[in-house]
Amino acid sequence: MNLWGRRLAQFRALRLADQRMLLISAACLPWIWLALRVMDLSRLQALLQRSYLPAATTLQLPDIQTLGELVNIAARHVPFPATCLSRSLLLVWLLNRRGVKSNLRIGVRLTRGVLEAHAWVECDGIPVNDRVDVIRQFEPFGDVVPATAFDAP
Repeated sequence: MNLWGRRLAQFRALRLADQRMLLISAACLPWIWLALRVMDLSRLQALLQRSYLPAATTLQLPDIQTLGELVNIAARHVPFPATCLSRSLLLVWLLNRRGVKSNLRIGVRLTRGVLEAHAWVECDGIPVNDRVDVIRQFEPFGDVVPATAFDAP
């Protein structure tokens, strides 16, 4: 089976709700990508936060993590660079639409003299669209960043 045949089989193996969310994510990522280029991050975050809807039922952590993985899968298949920031902003918006409170986290680290930044989403302090140890790899903004965070490994 060729690559596209395998991808189609994987897509069909998803639950119908997950297929729908994957398609919505793929369709929305270009809008987030474009919005990041025409407005500053704080304005975009404020716009996305306005979509918070109190939900009658709340998503459980495994469902939230599945949503994060679906956004990440969509990002790997769109025809432009979908950065960790655009993926995370989209996930925050999707979670807000379901009444789930989440936090966009941006962290930094210094690797061989190069400053690197990374974005992820947390719910109740747990990363939901990245590895659990991302918190140990990047020092999040908003916290007091110790001077050791800038020591070269």
